[in-house]
Amino acid sequence: MLFFIDESWQSTDNGRYKVGVLCAIPINDQDFNDYSRQIFGIKVKHLSPQGAKRELKGSAIFNRFKFKLEQDNIESTELNLAREIFSHAKNQNIKVFASVTFAKDEIDLACANENQIERPFYYLFERIDLFMKENYPTLIAKLIFDDRGTQTNQRISKSLSNFFHKCSIGRGFDTILKVPFFAISNENSGIQLADMIGHIIGRYHTGNKNTIKEFYDLIKQMEFVSNAKFKINPSTSLPRTGIKVIHEKKKGAGEVTASDEDR
Repeated sequence: MLFFIDESWQSTDNGRYKVGVLCAIPINDQDFNDYSRQIFGIKVKHLSPQGAKRELKGSAIFNRFKFKLEQDNIESTELNLAREIFSHAKNQNIKVFASVTFAKDEIDLACANENQIERPFYYLFERIDLFMKENYPTLIAKLIFDDRGTQTNQRISKSLSNFFHKCSIGRGFDTILKVPFFAISNENSGIQLADMIGHIIGRYHTGNKNTIKEFYDLIKQMEFVSNAKFKINPSTSLPRTGIKVIHEKKKGAGEVTASDEDR
């Protein structure tokens, strides 16, 4: 099973805070070639054969100006393209996984400390492993990251290798191949879909909820929902879901603790 992983960074309009999003979408190995051809066909339909060569980037497709144009009843080719791609992904039963972090020391999503896995990566792998064990226990998840240059790729690769080989919890994620791969986004439809979805998730958490609600609702319909449940209080249990939101808040004299918005 191929898991395409991309990063997105969004800031609020007033610049008060920023979020980092690590987004993953799985596509079965044997289905990927057909999926790529289908996405190319959708791009040809909306952008012409020449335009179909263009890389799909969430920041360009979901430009705020295009939403404003639609509010004035001016149709957007790019937003219609995104609608069909998201609907196609939903019809293909593609699931969504993401970690959203507000922590300043984690927003870069670059594994600054190779000897300690960052929480956005940990929570993403936790959910991927759970998904695989529940749905594809005989398969292995292959992590394919967007190429971010040699140095960043090396840090991510070393951090993941240390986690999966040296940490008891990491060794327990035995449905995940312990060596990550890196792909060029403009040649990979899986990375491009992860980019688009990650962008919308980031926009949702930086104050654009009403503007992008249509697309975020589609994402929530694709979000992985586990059979496993966890207790939020002695009388209530909820299923673990694919999107994990990590907040930091001060508690007492400078103590920082993490809390969940989504499970």
